[in-house]
Amino acid sequence: MEIKKLANSVLNFVINRVIEITGISIVIISVLLLVSLISFNPSDPNFIFPENTQIKNLLGFRGSFTADFFFQSFGLVALLVPFSFTMTGINIVLQKKIFLFIESFFYTILYLLFGSLFFSFFYPSAFKLYVYGNGGFIGKYLESTFLNTLISTNFQISYYFLLLIVLFLFLISIQFKFILFYNFIKKIFKGLFI
Repeated sequence: MEIKKLANSVLNFVINRVIEITGISIVIISVLLLVSLISFNPSDPNFIFPENTQIKNLLGFRGSFTADFFFQSFGLVALLVPFSFTMTGINIVLQKKIFLFIESFFYTILYLLFGSLFFSFFYPSAFKLYVYGNGGFIGKYLESTFLNTLISTNFQISYYFLLLIVLFLFLISIQFKFILFYNFIKKIFKGLFI
């Protein structure tokens, strides 16, 4: 019986450390992705332009390709991805639940789709993203589907609806708890007026 208990405790210890390492790895990768996206420069070598130019991205060649892939695919909404994955990694470490990544990844894909549609339809002019614009090629594709007709029926409602959907899905992807936030705000206001 002692050996069985010992084996179970060792197994639990190892599983928890693997989950923590996975969460920390996700945080590190998301920070590197954020650095890559922030230091994006359209003149860096990427999938479209030749490789004989000087790389200005802080992460070099790989950072240039990664940033170009995210921006050309999803547009400006790609800047939210590192924040989603950072919070997911932290929650994996704290809660010891590896499946939080799958849930976060699902909601991240959803807000990327809606966000790229939003930027492609309402803010198509791009300053740095001159190939596919602020919505990326996914936003351009979604804009050419039946969604264009739906959005065109009422621009103002569609604008706020898409914005709220992106915000809501982003908050779900970072495992934001509305009740905890409400209780926190309530506690602050209670402390200010007492």
